[in-house]
Amino acid sequence: MTLVQFQVLLAVGLGGFVGAVGRFLLSAALAGAFGESLVFVRTLVVNLIGCFAIGVVTVIAARTSGLSPVMQKCVITGLLGAFTTFSTFAMDSLILLQSGRFGAAGFNIGVNVVAGLLLVWLGMTLAQWCIALPIHDQAG
Repeated sequence: MTLVQFQVLLAVGLGGFVGAVGRFLLSAALAGAFGESLVFVRTLVVNLIGCFAIGVVTVIAARTSGLSPVMQKCVITGLLGAFTTFSTFAMDSLILLQSGRFGAAGFNIGVNVVAGLLLVWLGMTLAQWCIALPIHDQAG
């Protein structure tokens, strides 16, 4: 393994740790707000935040030198990969379907997919707009 490969491995691992802990803490905070009957809402919120964030990070990585390739792997693969929860989304949806909560299942699937796509687009659009703004010298 080369030094760069090792750096990427460590970066993804560190990002994964931060993303997983962030997801756990956010889910715990949302548990009190939504209760156990709406457990899927926690996954939904996490996924929507992750969709927006990946849109922003993707544009920043592509249009600026603000993220090195190692940091891109850390943030996108590690942090956001561990933070977002597609497998949990799928399990939540299946449990809702199996329990006969078809409306909640349809809402969960529809909002995750449609709002997720919209938030990726919104994140990318916002990041492109921010990058296009002129930078003003604060010292002058």
